[in-house]
Amino acid sequence: MQRNLRLSLPLTATMAGAFALMTPAAAHASGLDAPMVGTGQSGVANRDAAAIWFNPAQLGYLKKPELLLGGGLIIGDIRYQRNYMGTYQTPDSFQFKSPIDPAYIDSTKSGFQDEVKANPIAPTGNLFFAYPVIKDRLVLGAGFYVPYAAALNFPKDGAQAWQVQQAFIVSSNLTGSAAVRINDYISLGAGATYALGFAELSKLQDFAGVQEFGDGLSNPPINQDNSFGPDAPSDVRELDVLSRPISLKRAIAHSFTFNVGAAINPTKKLNIGINYQHSTNMNFRGRFAIDMNDSFFTHDLASQGVQFKPLVTGDALLNFKLPKRLTAGVGYDISDRWRVDGFFSYIFYSDIEKFAVTTSSPDLAQPALGIGDTLTVNLPRNWRNTVWVEGNARFRATERLLVSGTLGYQSPASPDETIDTASPDGQRLIGGVGGVLQVNERLGLIADARMQGILPRTVTGSDYDLGNGTYKLFIAAIAGHLRFRF
Repeated sequence: MQRNLRLSLPLTATMAGAFALMTPAAAHASGLDAPMVGTGQSGVANRDAAAIWFNPAQLGYLKKPELLLGGGLIIGDIRYQRNYMGTYQTPDSFQFKSPIDPAYIDSTKSGFQDEVKANPIAPTGNLFFAYPVIKDRLVLGAGFYVPYAAALNFPKDGAQAWQVQQAFIVSSNLTGSAAVRINDYISLGAGATYALGFAELSKLQDFAGVQEFGDGLSNPPINQDNSFGPDAPSDVRELDVLSRPISLKRAIAHSFTFNVGAAINPTKKLNIGINYQHSTNMNFRGRFAIDMNDSFFTHDLASQGVQFKPLVTGDALLNFKLPKRLTAGVGYDISDRWRVDGFFSYIFYSDIEKFAVTTSSPDLAQPALGIGDTLTVNLPRNWRNTVWVEGNARFRATERLLVSGTLGYQSPASPDETIDTASPDGQRLIGGVGGVLQVNERLGLIADARMQGILPRTVTGSDYDLGNGTYKLFIAAIAGHLRFRF
């Protein structure tokens, strides 16, 4: 097929669809959970100011005002080696209908490609404060912390570029909480949260995977048969001219949510905690840009009254949901020196039905085609609910020194069919060590090191060969906190 074909398809719809498809799966994989909130001593069945996030009911048992202030560093190592299991044509070809003439098949796109990696390094911090207002009855609290974060920065020209080149998503929470201690055995608590999100994303968008593009080619007056669309086979994908750089910049989201919890103490040694964290819709408003600087889009269509600027920019709205979760935990004091505790969390990723993207720009409008300047596209997803299990052992070595160890597991949210480099998800193992040095009655120093990594995951059943290959992930978090009790 020649590049000077006559084209009268609604390319603005095509570009809106492309923008929707750029949203990384990381936005709804278990990898979005921050590796640490609060300290290694915090949890749904534990009593400290970080209970604002884990279980506000535990605040009810704090007898003195408490300030928990901390900072740390998160270091990651994320690797992907793509395995081309499908058949691909040479990237400068223009064969649109499958099967492709064998003369155009690219023999280099076969088997494992060069491994790509990302090594994100990011600072983190949090602040929690709890204050008993009515002795043994009412405690109020406030906290600022980051429960969700994801950062990726892969090579722009790597084999993963059609999945993700760069992604940064973070949600910071500002929460106010209250706990009412009913009696010695039961405390109830709740918190209201303002969530502030920030997102930036970039990738190569393959227009061959966009339904509007295929429909436009096949309709009159072109009548060009093609295999384009979401179900496009590999042999018509990843052509140079149809692989357009696309990005979302400086997108900000504001949202509100809540959590509620209960703490039950059947005996002095046994502590049971339950917490429900509600979901929240994140509406990221920012700017989008699509590099259309190819004569196919900027020149060849002019005779049909369709001509795009080399760089199309405008406003964008990206919507997705942070999932609700239900967590239950138990803590037991074996002796004056030993304590064990743990939790089980069920996270409802299956609630997420789609990504919704609305683009708006005068550059999108094409009057000759009757296309306006605003378009909305929905991208369905297929996530699974996940479980998160952790167990902790704590040993009081001296009156002033406590040490702890943690083991845990998270199940993956992304099935083989839809996994890609933007969601390097898998069976996740968690480990951690920590310690508390009680300097005096008021001041405690807390140090933690926490690590998590997926078992190397090899995928061979990715839909349309988009995400086949081997995934590896390792994240370490090192944090220190000051705990003041007044």
